[in-house]
Amino acid sequence: MAGQFTADPEVLRREGQKLVEDSERFDHNIVTVYETLDEMLSSSYLSPAARELGRKIGEYRDTLEDMRKTINQYGTFCQTASSKVIANEDNIVSTFK
Repeated sequence: MAGQFTADPEVLRREGQKLVEDSERFDHNIVTVYETLDEMLSSSYLSPAARELGRKIGEYRDTLEDMRKTINQYGTFCQTASSKVIANEDNIVSTFK
């Protein structure tokens, strides 16, 4: 049926929680990458090519953080949507009582 919206609130909640957890793991990995990069760049000798590589990798920090935020926000959106679907269903059922 065209235009019909159906949502399983339990699936939304579960998928939202998974996305939030994924964003936390992603954040941990970002931190690990940049801690490793900082350690590498603090070495007493590092070739100019390695320093350039480190600089290039460093340019992605903000982009990766934006990706983490987006994943987290979508997970939170799914969880909120789940609660709203349940509230709407409860409201509809209460009108028949």
